[in-house]
Formats: sequence, C-alpha cells, structure tokens
Amino acid sequence: MHDESAPSEETGGPVVSLIEWQAPTMSRSDAARLAAESLEAFRHLPGLLEIRFFGDFESGTHCYFQVWESRAALDAFMAGEAMLQVRDAAAPYVSGRPTRRLFDDYTQPSWGP
Repeated sequence: MHDESAPSEETGGPVVSLIEWQAPTMSRSDAARLAAESLEAFRHLPGLLEIRFFGDFESGTHCYFQVWESRAALDAFMAGEAMLQVRDAAAPYVSGRPTRRLFDDYTQPSWGP
C-alpha cells in the first residue's frame, strides 16, 4: 500500500487507486448517473485499464477504484482536467474530504475464468 503523498517505487506494473468518500444524501439513481458521467469522462484516458463504482447506501460510504497501467499514467490523470470534472460532478453529494489509497497490483495476468 502507498500513502498518496509518499514517493512510490516504480514497479512497472499496474497501480490501483481506491477513493472513498461519504455521500449520505446520494440516492441509487444519483449514484448511477454519477457513475455514468464519470465513465464517459474516463473513457479515453491513456493508461486506465478498469474503473468500478460501489457503495453502501445505508451508511453513505461510497468508493471507486481505478486500475492504471502504471504510476506515471495515474500521475498524468491527477494533473489533468478529467479528474477535476469528476470531482465537480460529485461535489453536491460529498460530505467531508475523500481519501485515496494506492496499491501495487500483483494479480497474475493469467488468472480468471
């Protein structure tokens, strides 16, 4: 696991970014719309391999994770406009400050059905 402010050793492999935030007033339809808008904003980002959205509507805790081909691809996203678009779209629902945790993905490429 990496702290987002700590320097990361370049592993050459995928990096997972897990973002968690509180959105106690966000309904399922709000969440579906936000996810669809976010997917559209992220659709053509270089280096983004996967993105998923999930949440607990009773507690108001929501998350999304992104799988990036490298830390460099994630860093380029963090410096770009797409990240700001998603942040602005979620702002009406977010309570408090979101957290982000980074992980090196060591899943074997041959794993799966």
